[in-house]
Amino acid sequence: MIALAEAVKNTKNAMVRTLKIFLTFLLFTIGYSAAAQVTIKIDEKINDQLRMKNALIDSTKLKGYRIQIAFSKNKSEVENIAASFKSYYPEYNTRVYKVYQSPYWKIRVGDFYRPLDALKLLDELLNHSSNKFERSILVKESIRRPQL
Repeated sequence: MIALAEAVKNTKNAMVRTLKIFLTFLLFTIGYSAAAQVTIKIDEKINDQLRMKNALIDSTKLKGYRIQIAFSKNKSEVENIAASFKSYYPEYNTRVYKVYQSPYWKIRVGDFYRPLDALKLLDELLNHSSNKFERSILVKESIRRPQL
């Protein structure tokens, strides 16, 4: 019986020593790998393509609102209305969009994320003294990301 107890004790001691050796090895390995450096070389063409793709993602497919100020089959008519709009509201010069949906030409302005902002401009256009924008309406559309 004493021999059996001694054998169990020796087995436990051997297991404890083995576990200590394993843990020491594991800690040494983790410590060594943390000090290692990895260098990744990426072709500059790939970086350029990723930048272009990310630029497209950042600037499109944002749901928002625009004001449609003109709608006609006559392209020159809508272009004249767009020119008038640009003269009255120069702050929107870069936010005037000509859309062709067969057979109609449409002029839409603004990139509004919130409908409240779009409604403010719509109210101004509907009450404009020239009555050139009296047919303006609010439309939901994909917009460019607003400038911060």
